[in-house]
Amino acid sequence: MMANKAAISTTHLPTVAFFGGTGGCLLAALSRALEFGYKTRALARTPSKLQDMLKERGLSQALLDERLVVVQGNSKDPEAIEKVLVEDGRVVNQIVFGIGGAPKFTPNPLRPTLDDPTVCQDSIQSIRTVLRRIKSSGQANQMPLLIALSTTGITDSRDIPILMVPLYHWMLAIPHADKKALEDRIMEARGEGTIRDYVIVRPSLFVDGRANGKAEIRVGWEGKAPGQPGEGAVIGYKITREDVGFFVFENVVAKDGGDFVGKKVSITH
Repeated sequence: MMANKAAISTTHLPTVAFFGGTGGCLLAALSRALEFGYKTRALARTPSKLQDMLKERGLSQALLDERLVVVQGNSKDPEAIEKVLVEDGRVVNQIVFGIGGAPKFTPNPLRPTLDDPTVCQDSIQSIRTVLRRIKSSGQANQMPLLIALSTTGITDSRDIPILMVPLYHWMLAIPHADKKALEDRIMEARGEGTIRDYVIVRPSLFVDGRANGKAEIRVGWEGKAPGQPGEGAVIGYKITREDVGFFVFENVVAKDGGDFVGKKVSITH
């Protein structure tokens, strides 16, 4: 169900930290959070770029000044990360993670890589290190919920169409290895209590286009334990970045994880 702006009291909304807010998926989620009155914090190498992108989506400078704090830095810098996660001695309620690398082609056209092949696992490990320090210092009454974008195609069981298996397992092998390591680090963080829990969102292949909304998004999930296999993944070819952002905000952020806490959620059209 789509969140109702009129029904939300901004007094008790959680504070949400975004890592990767200039990417299409998280930009869509961040803009919705701002429109609904959430206090948000974001990490950006160039803060003005993020602000300009949000204003291009129709958000006013006054709204951004009121509801958004942008910290300049990169996702491996512990000092910058801590500035995003902690405000006035209080830790954010949720972390939304969507860091990713840019494609980089190699002499082998069937084996492209990323400009930083381990950016996801390194970035989440840096965040985890800062969260460990926060936890040990006693700053947080409750550790944050971590919401992370991963990908389909990295599970033991098939969750992609057969025609896409060569693309995923040959051409996307390097970025997908990084996503798998990202998920492993999240499981470790949950086990050690540096996050209160997680929601991992596994979209199918990204395409451009408008948000079609709930009616066009198919959802499946896997549970957190062998005894909770879930209903299984959904199999599809693509999903728009706007719909990924729509789902992340409406179904996860706005519901503090909702029914998806502790699950790996696949979404597609």
